[in-house]
Amino acid sequence: MEKQFDFIGKRYIAYLISILLIVGSWGYGLYKGPKFGIDFTGGVLVQIKIDENVSTEKIRQVFKNSEIAKGLTVQKIKGSNEFILKVPAEKDPNKLVEELKLQLKKVFKDGVHILRIEMIGPAIGKELREKGLLAVVYSMIAILIYVAWRFEPVFAVTSVLALLHDSLITVGMLMATGREFNLPVVAAVLTIIGYSINDTIVVFDRIRENMKKYKNSKPFEELVNESINQTLSRTVITALTTFFVVLCLFLFGGSTINNFSFALLVGIVVGTYSSIFIASSLVVDWYRIRHKG
Repeated sequence: MEKQFDFIGKRYIAYLISILLIVGSWGYGLYKGPKFGIDFTGGVLVQIKIDENVSTEKIRQVFKNSEIAKGLTVQKIKGSNEFILKVPAEKDPNKLVEELKLQLKKVFKDGVHILRIEMIGPAIGKELREKGLLAVVYSMIAILIYVAWRFEPVFAVTSVLALLHDSLITVGMLMATGREFNLPVVAAVLTIIGYSINDTIVVFDRIRENMKKYKNSKPFEELVNESINQTLSRTVITALTTFFVVLCLFLFGGSTINNFSFALLVGIVVGTYSSIFIASSLVVDWYRIRHKG
């Protein structure tokens, strides 16, 4: 018989690691302050190209005597003379765009080219933020109902707790690293939820099969640990292949999808970890509490 790793026996260490990751990332992230993109705050995004070589600081200096300077962020696109300018919308976004164009033309004359303009009003930004949060909540409720129907209520509750664990760590790491929250990040969180529940269901299905096979002839803790070990190679191989694909997106995908791919990278690692150490461990502890009662 192959040697098996005692995942369930190490579950309290895993719980401690998870608590430290959640508290640490959220504590530091909230201390720094979360950053919301114009998708959620409302505002203007303008992508420009400058004929001459200039720095982001010089772009900022263009607006130093303007109200725009207060909320302006400037991001240089690697390997080009292109910049992305973002300004929160406290007034009419159209007026902001006109003021941006005017200030840029004053300094760079015909040497500045407007490549892209995106405008979102504050009310729309608030609505998108609320709908993004609701999308995550509704997805977890749907998973809770489906897993409860296909397995048992305890499997449903523990799987959703594991998904909440994955989402909290991913969002915490985004805040801690100073990354921006926007609609692609919400899409990444939803993708992580789908990816993580898929891994968790594979383990739960094996637990259910082994429960039928052994009935009550084997301790439940040992049965769950055996189930995790039986599905381990599948879980790790799937995680690694997905991780390397997303890593390529993160390294070579450009600034537009950088936050999206970063969220996926964190989510894949955390989702795999929770499928192995957290979800099944919660099931074991629930069974122990129930039988004690």
